[in-house]
Amino acid sequence: MTKNAYIFAWDEFGIESIVPITEYEHWDKQQLMNMLKDQERKRNPLDLIVRNLILRAQVNAQRHYEIYAIDCSEDMDEKFWRRSWAEDPQAMADLIRDRGYKLFSARRTKEAVIK
Repeated sequence: MTKNAYIFAWDEFGIESIVPITEYEHWDKQQLMNMLKDQERKRNPLDLIVRNLILRAQVNAQRHYEIYAIDCSEDMDEKFWRRSWAEDPQAMADLIRDRGYKLFSARRTKEAVIK
């Protein structure tokens, strides 16, 4: 069980989304219970969030999006991450690449060359 997890989406212009995902952890379990009780089931909103982030990244390929999920300590809240991205975006991107789980990456690894 995670205590504090986020999805990060950024492109070559900087961070675009920081989505706290821990709140959705028990969603599927609750929906299974609803199914067993013959109650209405709802799809996990996190599925739609992730699909929309990936779709945006694919449609805007020229921006070289990266989308990662990471589990971190409880003191690393959304304010911490936003402040850290503002202060040193390259270090944050490197940290998340190193310790996170890649959901999507169109990272530019070489500079574009005009011939």
